[in-house]
Amino acid sequence: MPLYFIRHGESGANEQNRFAGRLDSPLTDLGIKQAEQTAERVAALVESGVRIDEVHMSTLRRARETAWMIIDRLPARPALITSEEALVERDFGSYSGRNKSLVKKSIGFSGYTEAFHSPTGTPPGGESWREMYDRVAAYHRDVLLPASRAGRTVLVVAHKYIVEMFALVVADADPSAYRDLKIPNARPLSEQDLRRAVAAPAAAGLLNDLGEIVEIRLPLLVAGAATAGVAAQLLLGVRVPPWAFTLTLTVLLSIGSFFAMLRVAPPALRGPVASLRTAWPLLLPRLALGLALLWTTHALPLQLAGLFLLLPPALMAPTLSLLWGGDYFFAIRHTVAASLALPALLLAGLALPLALPGTHAAHTLAALGPALLTYAVVLVAALALPGVAAQTLRHRDPIRAGALSTNWNWLGGLALVPLAAVATFALTPPVGLTGPDTAGLAARLLLTMTVTGAALAALRLLTTLFLRVRPHGAGLGRDMFITQNTPNVFLWLAMTAVLAPTTGHHPSVIGLGVALVFFLAVYIDERVFLHAHSRTLTTAPAAPVPCPTAAKQKTPHAPARANLPLLPSGPGGVQSDSAA
Repeated sequence: MPLYFIRHGESGANEQNRFAGRLDSPLTDLGIKQAEQTAERVAALVESGVRIDEVHMSTLRRARETAWMIIDRLPARPALITSEEALVERDFGSYSGRNKSLVKKSIGFSGYTEAFHSPTGTPPGGESWREMYDRVAAYHRDVLLPASRAGRTVLVVAHKYIVEMFALVVADADPSAYRDLKIPNARPLSEQDLRRAVAAPAAAGLLNDLGEIVEIRLPLLVAGAATAGVAAQLLLGVRVPPWAFTLTLTVLLSIGSFFAMLRVAPPALRGPVASLRTAWPLLLPRLALGLALLWTTHALPLQLAGLFLLLPPALMAPTLSLLWGGDYFFAIRHTVAASLALPALLLAGLALPLALPGTHAAHTLAALGPALLTYAVVLVAALALPGVAAQTLRHRDPIRAGALSTNWNWLGGLALVPLAAVATFALTPPVGLTGPDTAGLAARLLLTMTVTGAALAALRLLTTLFLRVRPHGAGLGRDMFITQNTPNVFLWLAMTAVLAPTTGHHPSVIGLGVALVFFLAVYIDERVFLHAHSRTLTTAPAAPVPCPTAAKQKTPHAPARANLPLLPSGPGGVQSDSAA
């Protein structure tokens, strides 16, 4: 009789981009919906004539919660329900509980591949690949195959690496041929499904490798693309119309926003006012100076500086939080809240002094009108619409949403690479370095980069001092740093593309200088965070957890409880043991 395999629903560790391993991590809001959806699929399988005789589950909570949601949906309870230590996830040793991206960045692509995906690899202090494979193969040989040959249909609910080991065993594949199979959360897989996954063409493995490289090298790739954009414009000399520039930025931003919002449970967006209040001491000086510059000047550079200070966090801020070990929930909540609140504040601030003598408010409103319209269009198209699409997918097809979020989230980061190239290409003067005003262009570019660098350095210093005076948790503090020091420069560039032609300075050298410094600053920030993280990896690794035995705990009425540390769930995640 057939065997079926399911990886548990999304856990808090999955949502926050952390290695869980044998640490317990409850299901998230999406994970619960995935478990419910897979329960419906298994129930439909039963209605078609398949009888589930046995359910074998890992002792870890996320697997037990998923399994019991399936069991409770079955028309008849299976004859055997067993919770097995032999099915627990691989022990990741000192990497357990750590941010996945920071670990990958710290040890590099080859180090990550060796530790996690090589038959000779072992995470520091953890379980070797071979030990994991051997225990899974033994369980298949000694437990699952006898049940199948006796005419019983068995459902196994376990974890990513465990299901992938079963795939190798079922396909009778050489262990040396193993690669990351990207098994999605909560999707029921037959033995034939596992064989197809193992037999997938080599291109699938190359695509997985590309995703890992993008994740590990993203800021460097973005900085390189920005430099390449400048070089390409100097060689080609192609003028980019403002509408084409804005449209391209909007489309690429929307891709990043879609994947960022795909990870977000609606409860994570609650309390937007609280997120603004937390960052208010850092926002207030920027807002006051930005409005003052817009109120009191006709000069385009100063107006652009005022708009820059009034920018919300970049839509890439949640992505950076995931890559750099932030809290993530604060980053997404604050980014959305500020993206809605700051435009309203900007309009109110510009309209307020209309009746006051000695200001240039009326002229400023007239001059900035097209730019503010662009601001609104970009926010709607690049944040609101992708957010609605992502949340709709989460609601209608949680399993597919989880698969996209877990296995294809790197596409959201990858969109930043052409985004940087397009931005610098469009903003570099098409006359190149041989035009009549080469010296003037170079001087303006150098001045802009110097001023922008000083401003961003001042923002970072202010944030660092604030976090020392008012300490926050490590994750929240990192999110504060990211959201306050990564303004939405792409939104600002879209506005400069509209404003600059009115003064005859298109493409905007000011915009080019700001963009180059911005991309460089993101790269430097990552190096700082990575240096701090790499130092923690040099500490003594956690004591290894003994390799599980195949001892069985038969539980016809309730699952066994693993006495393991608990990784927190995100907003909306399960906190009580609902499987009991």
